[in-house]
Order: sequence, then structure tokens, then C-alpha cells
Amino acid sequence: MRLLFINPPNIRLRNDVNKAVLPLGLAYLAAVLLEKNHEVRILDCVIEGIENEFVAGDRDFYGLGPEQIEKEIAEYRPDVVGVSCMFTSLCDISTEICKMAKERGVAYTLVGGATPSASPQIFTASPFVDFVFIGESERSIADFVRIVEHDPQPDFGSIAGILYKDSGLPNVSKPKPFFIEDLDVLPFPARHLLPMERYFQVSSYQGGVYKSKRNTTIMTSRGCTAKCCFCASANMWGHKFRYRSADNVIMELKALKSDYGIEEFQIQDDNFTFNKNRILELCSKLEGLGLHWSMPNGVALWALDEDRIKAMSKAGCHFVIAAIESGNQRVLEEVIGKPLKLDRVLDVCRCIRRHGIALSGFFIVGFPDETLDEIRDSFDFASRCDLDIANFSYATPLPSTALWEQAEREDLFAQGFDVATITYERPSLKSKHWTIDDLQKLVLSLSRRYYLKTFLKRPRIILFRILDSLRRDPVGLLRILYYRLLGK
Repeated sequence: MRLLFINPPNIRLRNDVNKAVLPLGLAYLAAVLLEKNHEVRILDCVIEGIENEFVAGDRDFYGLGPEQIEKEIAEYRPDVVGVSCMFTSLCDISTEICKMAKERGVAYTLVGGATPSASPQIFTASPFVDFVFIGESERSIADFVRIVEHDPQPDFGSIAGILYKDSGLPNVSKPKPFFIEDLDVLPFPARHLLPMERYFQVSSYQGGVYKSKRNTTIMTSRGCTAKCCFCASANMWGHKFRYRSADNVIMELKALKSDYGIEEFQIQDDNFTFNKNRILELCSKLEGLGLHWSMPNGVALWALDEDRIKAMSKAGCHFVIAAIESGNQRVLEEVIGKPLKLDRVLDVCRCIRRHGIALSGFFIVGFPDETLDEIRDSFDFASRCDLDIANFSYATPLPSTALWEQAEREDLFAQGFDVATITYERPSLKSKHWTIDDLQKLVLSLSRRYYLKTFLKRPRIILFRILDSLRRDPVGLLRILYYRLLGK
């Protein structure tokens, strides 16, 4: 069977440069199918057309345009087209790609990823989407292809974790009764189906900090036990922490070093440091590889101590982003629901710096139950953490999260809110504690002060990001500076 997996073009944001991150999830699915002797291709529209910008509907995109995508489908003539949709802002273009596939005679169209897992109804409403895959889908896609290939009248009801149409109506198959416990059974991602040298050339790595352009992403575990109100990760990976063995991870890294000459990697786990014994073992084995690495996805500080930090530093870790979220203890506990004590955050941040690891932090402001004074606390606390840089974003309700449910229950969506245009750049929620105008003015003022003070104290990371953005996307850099300085 011939399958084409597509990573769609990306939204162009006004406060960021164009980036291309290797679609690791599609590479995992492709690897599973290649083991079963199917013909698979991955089309990453972002990396293939990162310099091309276009308008579709009322949105600005970058990547391969619709005509180019349609041409790729027509030339490859797949039996199945699967589209990855990781953000709600990509829903429309993902369904448009499915429409192109159907018009070109493709038998089956599939969508999967974070957004379909959280809001499958968005896609089942489209006549051009045949199946929605929910959560991790290595087993589901293998079952799907087996049934289609061998059963003249396929019974899709036996496949766990998919949504499909039966007589024109959405029909849920068996819910996903399990997640993959032993991640070592999965083949390594099929990176050979992707233009690896092009990723190295563009070098737009998450977090904006890296030591080598020959850098790639890996995932060593799945699942997070925390239940933060804004996070939709559990829709994909569940809450139970599952992990690959240290030997399995080292084997993949050795292959990447041999096959592609990588000199650095980025860990995409939600909770990499959760199991202390595993981390100490893995870091011990990493020491002999001579690779740099970072954790730009947000490390859980409640799962860090000096033993782990020291081991990480010795093993080549040079940069982490701490998922702090708020500088107010009440907001952390009562609003976000994050198992984190701010006193401990300060101790851990000092320890990270002491061991020579560059440090950034994620903060979220604008929760409906958060006051303006509590928002000020987050900016003040970021300064106390002595970070190299911090990222402040607005609280954004993602479908199926507790924050979304609260917004629905209390009618908190901002005027003009549209799930298809969700962005962290602007407020999505209302509050009895502030107006949206007051919130934006405060955040802009505090951001300017924070970044100026941080730049004067620790200019290295900020200068690196500016120069790297200037190299890759000078127009995008001007757009960022305009937005950050003027708030436009």
C-alpha cells in the first residue's frame, strides 16, 4: 500500500521567525509501516517551502502552497493521505489538503495529531476527512493499513482510537484502551524520508539556542503525571509516564551520529527527568558520545535535584527551559493546578546555573482567575530566577483542557474568539479582574522592562537569538522587533 504523510504549511506569526521542526510523529508512523513493507513518503511542507509565504483565507502561511501540495499528491498517487494537525490554527488547511487528496482520487484521508485528538468533531464535520486518529497512533495506523489491505469489506470498528464515518455519520470505534507501555518496541523514526540536510541548513531549533547546526530532535518518554489546566498533552500521550530504556536511546543517538553526523540533539519529552534512576543511567551513558543537548520543551522543576542536574551537565546538556508558568503560589496551586513550590524553583534555578547550564523559563499570564498584581508577580519572579531569557505568553484555552471547560462554563471567551485562529500572541479570555486592554498594556510594559533588564545583565542568549534570526529571516526579525517594542 502506498501512503503519503503530510506536515502542512505553518502559520506565520508576527512575533516569530519562520521555523521548521522535524515532524517526529510522522516519522514514527512511517517507520512502523516500513517495517511491514508498505511504501511510505513524508512531505514536510514547512521545510520544503520555508522561504515561500502565501495567504489562504484570512491567514498568512509559510511553506509549500496549495498548488504545490496538490501537484505532489497527483504525482505520487497514494492510496492513503494522512495529515498531521498539531495546532488549531492549522485545522482549515489540513482539511483543505484532505479535499485535494479526495479530488485526486485518494481512497482514504486521515488526520491525526494534537488538535484532532482534542477536538475530533472539527474534522468529522468535513466530508473530505475519512478517519480521525486520536492520541499516539503507531498501533492504530498499523491495524488500519492491515484491515484495508486484506479485508475487501473493512471493519474499522475493531481499531482502537479512531473516529470514522459510518453511513455518513461520525462513529466512534473502540476507545483507546491502552498506550504503548514498552516504547523500546517502536522502530526509530524514519528520518531518511525527510531532507535532513535541509533541516541542518535552516537550523531553526526550538528554544532558539544551540551549539551545532547538525542538530535533531528525539523523544525518550511519553506521558506526564501533572494535570495543568491549560495543557492538552495528555490527549496525545496520556498521564502515565512511560519511557524508553537508556540503551535504546543511546542506540538511536549512535545511529544518528553515524548516519547524519549529528553533533547535538533536543529532547522533546514532556517530563524527561521524572524517573531519577533512569536519568542518571542515561546521562552516564551519554558522557561517552560527545554530543551537546538541550531540553527546550519545558523541564518539570519538581522532578529535578542536584544529582540529576550535575549528571545532565556532565553528559553535555547546555540549555534547558524551565516550565515555571507563574510567579505567584496561589495561581500555581489554585488556578493552574501545577505541583510546584516557588521556593524550590529558586533553589533549582540556582543549581542549574551553578552547573553551567543556560536557563530560560516559560510563564503564562492572563488566566481569568488571576489578578493584575499576580501577573506582576510572574515578571518579578522571572527576574529573581536569574534566567538568561524568559517567554511570557497569554493563557490560551485549548479544546478538552480544564481551562477550555471553565471558559465554556463561565462564558469567558474574548470577543471574536475562534478556535481555528487560536494564538498565544493575544488574550483569548475575559476576566472580572481586568479588561483585555488593561491586560495587554500591562504585559507590554512589563515585558519591555524585563527584556531590557535581562539584556543588560545577561546579553549572550538574547544576542545569539537576534543574530541567528537575522541570518535566517531578517524580515521576520524586523517584524518581531516591531511587535515587541510597539506592541502592534
